[in-house]
Amino acid sequence: MPTAAEHRASCDAFVAHIHLLCAEPGVRARLSRGRGRPVEECAPMDRYLSRRTAHRSGRRAYYTIASLIAMAGPQSHTPGVRPDNDPGLPSPENDPASLLVAPAESAPPPAAPDPAAWFARPNLGATLATAVHRAGHGPERTESLLHILTRISDDQLHRRLPAPVTRLLRDGITPDWGVLLHDLVQRPYRRDRVGLRWRDAFYLAAPEPRRT
Repeated sequence: MPTAAEHRASCDAFVAHIHLLCAEPGVRARLSRGRGRPVEECAPMDRYLSRRTAHRSGRRAYYTIASLIAMAGPQSHTPGVRPDNDPGLPSPENDPASLLVAPAESAPPPAAPDPAAWFARPNLGATLATAVHRAGHGPERTESLLHILTRISDDQLHRRLPAPVTRLLRDGITPDWGVLLHDLVQRPYRRDRVGLRWRDAFYLAAPEPRRT
């Protein structure tokens, strides 16, 4: 079983892989069709994701994140996570086989993110707070949305996430996909803890409420 640090690193590695896949428009379109759906209804995504997710817990989280990144398009990425364009690496267009799976002998895992640095990255609550400050999202409606997202079931959360994420992306705000993936994987086991992190991040970025 991977350590917590290894799991965090693997979340960033998965996000980087999806960005690479999304450089090819046809693949991006197929991945985007899985938004809001359970894994069992995402057959077009399996050829790209099965080998990386079949034995992972929280598999649906990986499919959800892949579909959201695909929905965002190749121009949207998490800073420091998306791989640079390396002319020495095969592109999806030039090497279709590279789209399907990780190599049989995987490369060394990326360095595990420092825990303090990882949790300083914006989670969903912080991202929604940014939408209020930077994109004019209504504070009360955004707060209400956050409370709904922290209370609903995992299935409902996966089904509902595409709508607010679409609005965020339209307003030029990109979630930290690696952190969101980590939280979605953790949520079935630690829903209250994940919800508290999201609410804390939102309220710490919000103005002090006025006393009545």
